[in-house]
Amino acid sequence: MYYWLKLLAVAFLNLLIGYNGFSQSTYRLKADITIKVKNIDSTFQFTKGRVFYDQNAKKIVYDIVFPAKQLFVSHDTLLYRFVNDTLRSTTWSPLKPEFSVFHFILNEQLVDYGLKSSRFFISDIEKGSGLIVTTWSPPEGIDSPVGNIYISTKEKKLFAVLIHNSEGQLLSRQIYKKYIYLNGVNIPTEILSVSYIQGQKMYQIIQFENIVLNEEGNNNMYDYPIYKN
Repeated sequence: MYYWLKLLAVAFLNLLIGYNGFSQSTYRLKADITIKVKNIDSTFQFTKGRVFYDQNAKKIVYDIVFPAKQLFVSHDTLLYRFVNDTLRSTTWSPLKPEFSVFHFILNEQLVDYGLKSSRFFISDIEKGSGLIVTTWSPPEGIDSPVGNIYISTKEKKLFAVLIHNSEGQLLSRQIYKKYIYLNGVNIPTEILSVSYIQGQKMYQIIQFENIVLNEEGNNNMYDYPIYKN
């Protein structure tokens, strides 16, 4: 249940160690979001709604309108689900808002997937065919489930991310497409993702439209109250 949201989290999860710092110049993002998923059993899921993120509130709010009207709040490592403003469930989430694509976009850290602010280090750089491929490796002496992460950039924008486990097996592949330039920030409006699960593939397409940065007002959606009086 709500597996689309777990997939969205896994798609952006990078297990950063020692993350720090952010800019205050661009601090809010709102967008219409569409998520299309092809599961490993060849069934399909389609989800549509809006996403709100304010890095000061440290919450990602998903206002879902299809296939059912409900609202999700990702805060710290918990995911809260509301129906008609009533809290219906609380579950663990692998995605912290500070490690999400929304946070990286606002802080202009998407180009290196936020790894420059982590303890991962650059172990190799290759150039060719208009691409720069940087290999980021986990720090030595750390028992990390994540191995090398390959970051491909094109025209100074993030193009692809390949995440491997500590044994070198591919866990996730992501492609970032159809960038727009808004208020001095490069924003991908389409993300293609493949997750490799027990030898099988799960496909996902995430699309953003009507993106707004630094919206004034609408504070209740950006800092949705988890516990209500």
